[in-house]
This record gives sequence, structure tokens and C-alpha cells, in this order.
Amino acid sequence: MLEIREPATLKECSIKELKDIAQDLRNEIIDTVALRGGHLASNLGAVELTIALHYVFNTPEDRIIFDVGHQAYAHKLLTGRVEGFRKLRARDGVSGFPQLEESEYDAFTAGHASTAISAALGLARTRDIMHGDNEVIAVVGDGALSGGMCYEALNDAGQSGTPMIVVLNDNAMSISRSVGAMSHYLTHLRQ
Repeated sequence: MLEIREPATLKECSIKELKDIAQDLRNEIIDTVALRGGHLASNLGAVELTIALHYVFNTPEDRIIFDVGHQAYAHKLLTGRVEGFRKLRARDGVSGFPQLEESEYDAFTAGHASTAISAALGLARTRDIMHGDNEVIAVVGDGALSGGMCYEALNDAGQSGTPMIVVLNDNAMSISRSVGAMSHYLTHLRQ
């Protein structure tokens, strides 16, 4: 895994190699979070998802926006930031959240939940105005769906027909218990 400096390398890997990379990512995340703190469960739950996104899409041209940083550690590792990750949230290390100034692979600086869909919608509209053809993908955890900003963005995207992709990481791993009708609906779907 440490040989991966950019996500395009994943496209050359076999399924077995991708599984090995997933385990290497998990080990690196566990070791680093044990020393530095951070969000463990949500990041471990997003490892295969992150590998799949970088395997399928052509980043950084295709823009992946993670809602907060609670799912972005594997993304940081796959985009050439292994050494900085080992100093996570410390001097000369990487931020615990996606940061525009940290990497061309970070499409948006995230700070709190429920912003990814709105940010993706803005990037998708900019792409359309500029006659681009790249994909824009928002990765949202189920806990973020309790934020009204998500619904406003989904409503706007649906009304405008702006092409973009929203990936729901429905892992029931939000920091605090999710509440409301959407949470109940997702729980019902899981059962």
C-alpha cells in the first residue's frame, strides 16, 4: 500500500491486490488513530468505498467530496499522504479533514456535517458553466442526512437536473444517534 502515491495506480491492481490494499489501509488507520486520535470506526467503514471510488473515477479530474473528514482517511492515504498521515492532526501532518490547500485530490475543505451535497452541486454547476465533462461525487454518511443543508441541496439538484452523483454511506456510524424520519427509514431498509 505504501507504494500507492496516486489513485490511478489502483486501476492496475488485481482484486486480490485491492483487498490487500484495503487491509493495509485499515492497519495504517488503526495504528495512526491509536497514536494521534481521530475518527476510527467511520474511516474503517469507508475503506472499500474509497478504493472503489478512486478505482472507478479519474481523480483529481473527477471530484470526490467527503462530508466532514470522518470518512476521508483512506482517501488521504491513497492520494500520496502516507507520511503526513502518520502525523495526523499534528505539526507537519495532515488535517483530520479534507483541505483544499493540502492536496489537489481534496475538492472541498470540510468542517462539519451535511455540506458535501451542496458543495458538489456548486462544483457540478461550475463544471456545466465551463462546459466540462468531469464527474462530481458527494460521499455522505447517514448521520449527515439529519442536517437540513443536505435536503436543500438534494431538492435543488433534483429541481435543476444538475448531473452529479451522491453516494450514501449508510453504516449507522454517526457520532451521535441519528434521529428523525430519514433515520427511521434507513433503519427500516437495513432490517
